[in-house]
Amino acid sequence: MKRRRIFAFTICAALLALSAAIATSAGAPLMRYYGVDVGQGDCSLFILPGGETMVIDAGPEKNARRTARYLKSCGVRKIDLLVATHPHEDHIGGMRALLSAFPVGMIWDSGFSWGSHIQEKFYREIKKRNIPFKTVGRGYAAKLGGAELRVLAPARRLKNTRSDPNNNCVVMLVTYGKISFLMTGDMEREEYASIRPLPRATVLKAAHHGSSNGTSARLLREVSPEIIVISYAKENDYGYPHRETVAAIRQAGVRRFDTADGAVKLRTDGTSVIFDGKREVK
Repeated sequence: MKRRRIFAFTICAALLALSAAIATSAGAPLMRYYGVDVGQGDCSLFILPGGETMVIDAGPEKNARRTARYLKSCGVRKIDLLVATHPHEDHIGGMRALLSAFPVGMIWDSGFSWGSHIQEKFYREIKKRNIPFKTVGRGYAAKLGGAELRVLAPARRLKNTRSDPNNNCVVMLVTYGKISFLMTGDMEREEYASIRPLPRATVLKAAHHGSSNGTSARLLREVSPEIIVISYAKENDYGYPHRETVAAIRQAGVRRFDTADGAVKLRTDGTSVIFDGKREVK
């Protein structure tokens, strides 16, 4: 009889522990990721577990109003951290529209000065609005809204590459619990070589819109992602994503989602990632 009571108590305790674990998991705050459809360009939104927001890049100027409207539809009222990975127009063209549409708490920038009109206007707007501004590089880290942000690149100034703005862009790892997002901007081979090996990540934002000089089979083996997000417009002038990259992704068995098919929406409780919406995996 005594053994039965002990056994029953043990089973009861185990069930209570399991119920508590399920309740804790069900109540865990979520981090949401949106690969925004900005046409031929790049923009990512993170709504962090604490409710803070981070936007990485802002797409091209011609679609800037649409981008701002979409962010508002996701519940964004303030951008706590705005990251400009590098000064190409398809990444920072929409920045001034975002500065007009939302209060911005802080801006991170690659520090690569390209001297373009679009970059100069962006910098002037930051100064005019007196927004805190920081140039970040490898080794810089911060915590925001329950997530850890680690900057992997630029590690050093790279010159005379195929594209210096791309190869001096901000690459960062966003981690919440056991889940991480590797945000690679338009990193090409030269910058990749300067910072490898890359850490493993659950989700990889494909480098340079799925270009063959950005996302290689070697990089995929190194990062070993479960999901890859490619940001590009259908029938773009560059042929993105390149067939070599598409083949490497397929061979690696990685689930692929493209912004050309509409915004990519992911959410995580820090232990697993769920895709919001219905879409055939490529």
